[in-house]
Amino acid sequence: MHIKKVGVVIVTYNSKKYIESCLDSVLNSNTPLELEIVIIDNASTDTTVRLLQKRYPTVCLFQNQKNLGFGAGINIGLRHLLKKGGFDYILFLNPDTLVSKDLIEELIKPYTFDRNIGVTGPIITYVHKKSKIWFAGGYFNKLFCFSRHPFMDKDTSTVHIKSGKTDFISGCCMMIKREVIDNVGLFDEKYFLYFEDVFFSMKVRKLGYTCHLVAKPLVSHLVSAVTGEAGSNRMTPLRSYYFARNPLLYIRGEVRGFFRLSNIFGQLFIRLPYYSFQCHFISYLKGLRDGFLQIL
Repeated sequence: MHIKKVGVVIVTYNSKKYIESCLDSVLNSNTPLELEIVIIDNASTDTTVRLLQKRYPTVCLFQNQKNLGFGAGINIGLRHLLKKGGFDYILFLNPDTLVSKDLIEELIKPYTFDRNIGVTGPIITYVHKKSKIWFAGGYFNKLFCFSRHPFMDKDTSTVHIKSGKTDFISGCCMMIKREVIDNVGLFDEKYFLYFEDVFFSMKVRKLGYTCHLVAKPLVSHLVSAVTGEAGSNRMTPLRSYYFARNPLLYIRGEVRGFFRLSNIFGQLFIRLPYYSFQCHFISYLKGLRDGFLQIL
């Protein structure tokens, strides 16, 4: 396999506290490949843009005039790289991550032995406790339309996780081969925040590709540094709203027949009771309302 260039796309929003460490870890990668880093800033109100312009003048930077959300931001970077051409793989990263020197090589490696792989991603741990798992493969319940991280908060020393197929890869760190983008298309921008990675993975699998977990802790993640409480999985009002709304947008656009009914049942009688005890309840109800208005 002859690979020359890998694209790296990072969407930022008020990320001045984290982006330097993230970029420095990427630039310190042990890879002979040429990296083209594209950063899309979603109208930060802090000094993120100024910092990037000063410290990383060779990085391609797009500045949005308003916050377009994660999917739209990713798509700006994708269009830029696709127009330039020459990229076999594109890596998406959150700005509040630190990556291993071997990340890029390890995420490319599975593609060399399985042509059906469309997306790869690593085990992701917490920045402040690197033995504690945040993501190690995703589970998606097609019948009731809910997802989860089965190994979340487990210690890496207490579980045995194998590399291989998984239902979805987290957009926190996701590598996609160019062929998949050509066939699946860009990310769906209607979700704005949360679940874009899950639902993109569903489209990838629908076309016969697989999502592949590389069972090595190659990325650490601050978690919710921009959209919630840094280092916490707590359901803030913002997160609660999109957690309720976005699955309903997915059901409206992608699900038909019996599964549409069972998916709606899942939102009302499985996810709502579950999140009632840990989310911002009013925001969650508003998300459900806005999601159902799309379906009706």
